[in-house]
Amino acid sequence: MKSSLIVVGKALRYNLPFLNYIHATITKHLDLPDQTVYIDKNDKDLFFVLEESIAHADEIVIVTSNDSFNLVNKVIATLGEESLELKAGMLIPSKTVRFEDNSYLLEREGKHINVIKACENKKLPPVLIENSNSSALFSIINIDEDSLKILVEPLAQNYEIRITPTTIVDGWIMVEAISNKYGNLESFFKAIKSLLPTKVINHPDVIEHISQCLQREEKTLSIAESCTGGLIASMLTKRSGVSAVFKGGIVSYSNDIKESWLGVNPDTIERFGAVSELCVREMLEGVLNASLSDYAIATSGVAGPTGGTLEKPVGTVYVGARNKEGDIMIERLLLEGDREYIQTQSAYHALKLLLHVGESIFIKSEKMS
Repeated sequence: MKSSLIVVGKALRYNLPFLNYIHATITKHLDLPDQTVYIDKNDKDLFFVLEESIAHADEIVIVTSNDSFNLVNKVIATLGEESLELKAGMLIPSKTVRFEDNSYLLEREGKHINVIKACENKKLPPVLIENSNSSALFSIINIDEDSLKILVEPLAQNYEIRITPTTIVDGWIMVEAISNKYGNLESFFKAIKSLLPTKVINHPDVIEHISQCLQREEKTLSIAESCTGGLIASMLTKRSGVSAVFKGGIVSYSNDIKESWLGVNPDTIERFGAVSELCVREMLEGVLNASLSDYAIATSGVAGPTGGTLEKPVGTVYVGARNKEGDIMIERLLLEGDREYIQTQSAYHALKLLLHVGESIFIKSEKMS
């Protein structure tokens, strides 16, 4: 079953914070839409774009700007050969099957069409459509795509499951699993967990999974960030409930702060540089000492586009994770991409190491639902 997201209105397209909010809200109902279309209300092809997008999808969400809503309603009514009727203060197609303030749902020839009026700085009206696919997202840690194809694809076929893997970072693959008509997702997950007991995380959001596991085990986490500039802390604090387990983070961007706040030895920076395994090792120790947390993450690197050298070119990053018992993992990365993508990859690599250092609570003890 195919899904489509159509965004009508130039104001929405270029308001990136609001657009990200729209996408995050819609994907809770449609997972990741198979097609996303952006078009302005003044585009002469608006009618044909809506017609084509609706024709090629089964579940369609149309999000309009405030000044595009009435025009889109007219187009949708025309496509369905319907009149417009006043309902809940909205002029909407007469065969609407459900409506709430600034949102309505149509059913046409097996298709579901949800039109939503979005206003900047306001909560998005309710999404009235739900994906009817039986699907789930999960992650596999410390495995490559070739091994996944050999081990997991045959298992998925046995349970009538289609899988689509994507590599978040090396050693971390996110997988979409979609059940066919006679598929069994629950049995598939039990089988894959049995096959790969220390690699599978059956949760669509690994960061939320980390938070939940820490809460369950009554453990805490703190972070020392350099090149990621607080990104990991931001990723964590986007999840509700993390305040119970996340003590805080130190953005030690300058060497002076690494030394004075985290206790990094000045000789370490002078001899090896801030972008080094030893510096990250001392950052981990420093943030654990400062916070008295159970776990710590640290990052230091060259995100670019300037600052690289022959020995440490742009994309050279050290990430590490440690627990208070002294178990530690540090990884040297050579990443590619622009500054933001290098920072994001660094953050996910650091989180991956946390999963390994805390394997007993994040992976081995996970109970399949």
